[in-house]
Amino acid sequence: MIQLHTLSLVALIGAGLSLLPGRLAAAAPDLTSAALWQQYVAAPDTHPTIPNNSFAGVFRGERPIPTPPVSVRVTDHGAKPDGSADATEAFKAAIAAVAAKGGGTVAIPAGTYRVDGMIHLHASGVVLRGEGPGRTILDFTRALDQVVGPFKTAGKSEWSWAGGLVWIGPDDTFGPDGKVAGTDAPEMQAWEMWHPGPPIARATAPAARGDWKIQVDSVAGLKPGATVLMAWENPADASLLKTIAGHPSMEPYNWPSATWILPPKYPVWQWPVEIAAVEGSAMRLAQPLRVPIVQSGNVVLRELGPAVRGSGIEAVKLKLRAPAGHRHLQCAGWNGVYFNRALHCWARNLEVENAENPIILAAAKNVSVDGLAITGPSQNHHSIACRVNSHDNLIQNFVVDGPGRVKHGINIEWLSSGNVYSKGRMMKGTFDSHRALSFDLVRTEISVTNDADGPGGANEAGPFLGARVVHWNIEILKSPRPDPAEFIYMPEAHPSGALVGIRGAAKSTAPAPGMPRGDKGAVVADDGKVPSPKNLYEAQVALRLRR
Repeated sequence: MIQLHTLSLVALIGAGLSLLPGRLAAAAPDLTSAALWQQYVAAPDTHPTIPNNSFAGVFRGERPIPTPPVSVRVTDHGAKPDGSADATEAFKAAIAAVAAKGGGTVAIPAGTYRVDGMIHLHASGVVLRGEGPGRTILDFTRALDQVVGPFKTAGKSEWSWAGGLVWIGPDDTFGPDGKVAGTDAPEMQAWEMWHPGPPIARATAPAARGDWKIQVDSVAGLKPGATVLMAWENPADASLLKTIAGHPSMEPYNWPSATWILPPKYPVWQWPVEIAAVEGSAMRLAQPLRVPIVQSGNVVLRELGPAVRGSGIEAVKLKLRAPAGHRHLQCAGWNGVYFNRALHCWARNLEVENAENPIILAAAKNVSVDGLAITGPSQNHHSIACRVNSHDNLIQNFVVDGPGRVKHGINIEWLSSGNVYSKGRMMKGTFDSHRALSFDLVRTEISVTNDADGPGGANEAGPFLGARVVHWNIEILKSPRPDPAEFIYMPEAHPSGALVGIRGAAKSTAPAPGMPRGDKGAVVADDGKVPSPKNLYEAQVALRLRR
């Protein structure tokens, strides 16, 4: 339960917290989900334990995923729906034709299409649309190890956590030799990160978490509707990381050991955000700040750099050929859809069969994955991975039912924020954090067996989770673990977080991996009950849009 600590007002503001009446009320032993929700309603942008994740998904949930008209059919470019010939070049030509028209849909008529290569959606506004997972099948015959080539770092295959046979991201990812470019940069996973353009402006005044407006030294390059990349300086003293950790109990952590998320390997934290308006010498954001600006000059606004916008894949089945098992971190690259440097992109009404990693998001913003079935007897490494500065993404209406084994589960890592997992049924896997301080995460209305090996992540990646991670309306289904609530109903893993309406297992009192021991201020409510509201994310969206 939440515990009050002796903190100065200055320290609380520096940590991005608010001294709200709800902070005191949260300590009550009879706290209910309904009462906690009313506290959130009173202060949605600054609540100390529940983040405002209503901005997740395509167009921040403010309008539906679009349905662009059909521009071409892949069969017009020679693809055979009987699986008799490789359709890779036909997809490439169809995508190029639609891109030349400024966007639209590549229709994939019913049938089975053999794909010996990779399908790369590198242009904005291009959608691949089949006739449903039961009618349109993309049958991939070769893994990324064969299509792109082996991709190893320190003996580990990067295809274990990156890349996809449907790759949605800009074409500068690959060099003239067809290999992934930029892998020799000193920053961790630099090739996957956002690739910012020139600086536009610099913040000139402090701003609190939850603020919608920031003062800047120049508005000349700021245009309403454009997306800029805000980059927070990440000092070697770990002060930014401590703010994101979000609770005084995290102070004793051995911060110098977190070398992967400190400079020089991780010099800035990146957060893309849309400009809503320019008001005098200030920029108004389309959503509130998730991290405070503590001093002028330490946050730079840059051009976003190369990215893909408004592209997607829908109504198909991806048939992959991963073996039933694989050595950990030695994946061959039987991966489904990979969103990298992608904004307002999507996958919907999708089945992914026999994948090592069915869905991966890395440096993704406002991506929606809606209607996903993960099937087949092959082992998943991650069923769904959300990593490398990915923000405000929505994964909903998903089922993990068929893999013989899942190593980890639904993942979050690498200082990602604002993401949502909603309405899922997980017959295999667990709630996975690969450390590196992801924060402001909501998992809601999910049933989970909790039978995977558990979370991973290296010690160099820092703490297990950051602040305000919420598990709301979660049912644990007959977990075979000795501690069935481990990683799911574990208050010591959730600094300034909330665990609400969790059923099927008693609360775990075990220590969280990569965390100091002790109370971290997690709110626990409605133990063993269905909470109200039932789905936290949907309630947040309805509140913000007054639906």
